[in-house]
Amino acid sequence: MKIGIYGGAFDPFHNGHLSMIRGAIASKKVDRVIVIPTGMPCFKPARKVTLSPYRYYMVKSALKDEPKCEVCDIEQVFGEPSYTVTTLQKLRQQKVVSEKDELFLMCGSDILFEFESWYKPDEILKQANLLCAVRPGMDEGAVRNEASHLEEHFKTKIRFFKIDGVKVASSVLRKDGNYENVPAVVSAFIKTNGLYCEDAPLMHVSDEMYKTLMAHSFTLFREMSGKRLLHSMNVCILATRYALRFGADPDKCALAALLHDCAKELPEQQQIDLASEIIHGYIPGKQILHSPAGAVYARHHYGVEDQEVLDAIQFHTVGREIMTITDKIVYLADKLEPARDYDDLSLIRELAEHDLNAALIECYCAIKESFARKGQVIHEDTQRSLAYLLANRSQ
Repeated sequence: MKIGIYGGAFDPFHNGHLSMIRGAIASKKVDRVIVIPTGMPCFKPARKVTLSPYRYYMVKSALKDEPKCEVCDIEQVFGEPSYTVTTLQKLRQQKVVSEKDELFLMCGSDILFEFESWYKPDEILKQANLLCAVRPGMDEGAVRNEASHLEEHFKTKIRFFKIDGVKVASSVLRKDGNYENVPAVVSAFIKTNGLYCEDAPLMHVSDEMYKTLMAHSFTLFREMSGKRLLHSMNVCILATRYALRFGADPDKCALAALLHDCAKELPEQQQIDLASEIIHGYIPGKQILHSPAGAVYARHHYGVEDQEVLDAIQFHTVGREIMTITDKIVYLADKLEPARDYDDLSLIRELAEHDLNAALIECYCAIKESFARKGQVIHEDTQRSLAYLLANRSQ
């Protein structure tokens, strides 16, 4: 089978990318296309690229109904820079493609003029042939001349296919915030998850913490569902934004927020065993068990030693009588991240813009009323936290 390999940051995925995929398939030069969102970039500063799970799930949603096309997560589990030659080798090693499959590395014809500067170009061409898109308006003569040079230099054969011209660049989309040239599902994904905001909160965490968040996002990709991971990343960004707004430590808030649900999809007995290391004499209810379990799991599995971070994970579901600012921020970010679409969040979100305590009180009261309608009462720790906040709100 002839398989096109199409990699890129896709930050965001746009109609130009879609034109490449459809054009390659329509050309019949490939039987199907494997799309590979970049994991950890090699040649771009990490902070300049949106965290990889966002980009992977964005592309996956955009192409879920595209025939003869699949999205591959192979670079999401590397945890290391994603060189093209390495990805091609791993596709074979991990049986994503068979030894009998003929691979074609899809690219725009402009890539030909920089291909020799790529990492191990000769090794790339041992794994795959180049399949280049020719867009309307390009200088085909210059392109063909460069292709001839590369063919002679590397003893290879370069093939071409034509595509519809879609003048669009991801960098411009991110800057302008105009998403007319992206598939509708991508526009919805961006809006739902609050991507590409001007304030870019994660730009304000330390370099070391950003590397830590990247590393943990790769691990979480392997350990939890896409929905849960996207939620955790949304909480991370919102918590960092709140930290910057209220003078908290953005590194602590970002880390606690990203890992707040790290144990939620573990088997229940494993969660019980983890929680029992810090809670004695009773087993927390199933809905909140993951909180103490997560604090222990974050310490054991993710190497978190900061007690303030661990406490914020432990108390993110029901709170505690006296909440630290990190506790408050992670608790509220969990409830208010942009993908949360409950009807009663607008006032709490508004309060969280300027007063964490007022937002917490409103949030607790909303939960209390919701429980009361079901004939239930809120957790005793939440009751104590609410009582403390009410008693001290004028101070």
